[in-house]
Amino acid sequence: MTSKPVIALVGGVASGKSAVARAFEKRGACVVDADREGHGVLHDAAVKQEIRDAFGEAVFDNKGEVDRANLGAEVFSDTAKLATLNRITHPRIRQRTQAKIEAALSDQKFSAVVLDISLLLESGAYDGKYSLLVFVEADENSRSDRAHRRGWQPGELERRQARQLSLDEKKRRADVVIHNNGTLNDLDRQVEEIWQKHVKPAAGGQ
Repeated sequence: MTSKPVIALVGGVASGKSAVARAFEKRGACVVDADREGHGVLHDAAVKQEIRDAFGEAVFDNKGEVDRANLGAEVFSDTAKLATLNRITHPRIRQRTQAKIEAALSDQKFSAVVLDISLLLESGAYDGKYSLLVFVEADENSRSDRAHRRGWQPGELERRQARQLSLDEKKRRADVVIHNNGTLNDLDRQVEEIWQKHVKPAAGGQ
């Protein structure tokens, strides 16, 4: 048996990376989701204290938990504040994601590991830690529609996208492209092709 594949997902904001991750997950992959780990980090007592020291009580709710909406409003329009938040949270998020990756690699019930990490290429923190880079491609109309269904305000997609590498650069670096302008069945078929080509052989056909 060869080494277990680690599949990293990249793409534009609201391109559908989470849907791709779920399609891999149902086939037996462990999905490491940095957003999920980021939410978990905000419950850590040390992190909450650092956030309180940096931004005050206004970013906390009446239960003493970080109010993510208020925190986002506080930092996303101010690059210095965003950098402060990133210094507090990003090292812990990477620590948690790395622990999840290592645990999944040693767990026999998983056939592959999928990294759903929004700033994977930008951070450089995961270089050399994945064996396949998959670009999830979706046109602007599809992405805007998904952003609208998420309840994002106008301009939010563009603001988030501006913090990332260009779509052309991400696609250029990718090993495989998944086209996600169609149905979930179309998406699932493409994931199955990747699974058969890149995961099944590594698992000895299991």
